[in-house]
Amino acid sequence: MLTILAILIGAVGAATTSYNECPAILKAAGVSDMFAPMIAHSVHSLTLEDIRYFFDADATEENGIPTVNSDLQSDARILPNAPLVGYDDDFSTMGMKAFDLVMRNMNRTWWGITNYNTLETLLHAYHMAEIWEKTSENYKMVARLLNPESDICTCMTDVENNDVLNYMNLLAFKIRYPGITSGNKTITDHYTEQRQRRSAAYRIAYDLSWNAHVYYRSLNFDGFDFDLPDVELLGDIAEKLVDNEEVISQHIDSAEHWQFWKDLIKEGMDESGFYDLAVFLFCSLN
Repeated sequence: MLTILAILIGAVGAATTSYNECPAILKAAGVSDMFAPMIAHSVHSLTLEDIRYFFDADATEENGIPTVNSDLQSDARILPNAPLVGYDDDFSTMGMKAFDLVMRNMNRTWWGITNYNTLETLLHAYHMAEIWEKTSENYKMVARLLNPESDICTCMTDVENNDVLNYMNLLAFKIRYPGITSGNKTITDHYTEQRQRRSAAYRIAYDLSWNAHVYYRSLNFDGFDFDLPDVELLGDIAEKLVDNEEVISQHIDSAEHWQFWKDLIKEGMDESGFYDLAVFLFCSLN
């Protein structure tokens, strides 16, 4: 950690940093090899209200943090900035504000995460808030030491080239089409042959846990144009981006099934993940 702190303090501006230099720069700064998928997982549902509460009270709507669109029927699967979603400020705690947001949208079938019931949607909100709470202490340290004009920040915020945006798009597909990267043809053929936007035949859902064994696999996004509509990408994603990620078929409808979900969310990020996320958020917001 002392070495990392020294690097952050000594980081200088690097307006001419090339992308090819970034892997070495980020490794020297203590950023993990799996930072891109980890960041996509950790910020995909972040709101501007969350940013202002956990990280930067002065953050604006042009915050530069891409997120997955919670409107699952929208053609825009990724938003370029964490959105202002309208938390009810009559509530004084973030827990109640998140609870209210979920409950206000509970009758919207294609909002949030495909096939999650209300309890699971609430759990997801609280699970993400716990990640951000744990990251906030790292953020304070990074904010004291890192120069936002440094080459570290140049590399971290280059989401077009560092795979953060690619993994964000992939996560959006996993949320919209659970099992699309599972390699299970029974599931994937349902999407690719019928070109259906959702899983009507299966009540399966996206696995919300951070699974390092799945995400550590290096995926090759060469040739993927995520500007294309979903139906034009489903076949290639199902065939070329297989990571064998499992889907969830057990829903929270009993104490036994709650134990299953509880074990999932306890398989969370380690300290390196919170550090990576803190660096990304600080660089994006400053």
